[in-house]
Amino acid sequence: MDEKELIIKARDGDGDAMNSLICSYYRLVFAFFYKNTGCCHQSKDLTQEVFIKMITNISKYRPQKPFENWLFAIASNHLKNYYRTRSRRPEYTELTDEYAACGDDIENISVKTDLQTALSHLPQKQREAVILRYYSDFSISEISKITGASETTVKARLRYGLDKLKKELEGYDE
Repeated sequence: MDEKELIIKARDGDGDAMNSLICSYYRLVFAFFYKNTGCCHQSKDLTQEVFIKMITNISKYRPQKPFENWLFAIASNHLKNYYRTRSRRPEYTELTDEYAACGDDIENISVKTDLQTALSHLPQKQREAVILRYYSDFSISEISKITGASETTVKARLRYGLDKLKKELEGYDE
């Protein structure tokens, strides 16, 4: 069954179709939150909340917009609300053993840890743009629609974010 059929069935209340949609996008949405928050447990909670919103609002989805973009717009707004309700910048945890359990060798784990730490130092809007572009493969135009920022703003966030990442990661080499 293709995605459009799943969406139609899910809108009609088919639980299996809804589960299929959730299974298709769970890892992507979780990865988006994990890269933004650095916290596995918080990312699981945020991901679950986004899928609850998806289930509640699927009747409002219009097929003119790709489903993935619609879902990530929900995730992006949810992340903004999450940060808005917190009185301080989120604490970042070190990558846990479960991250290492993916079977990567020590050098790759070290590089991923350095990158995650560098990402955690970016301002939230720059971090979100970098993650959407380079981890989730969204275009500038799609990121603009997801975040509600102009394409020029998205490009600026990416440029400044990448510049900061480069400077931060160069510090790890020394």
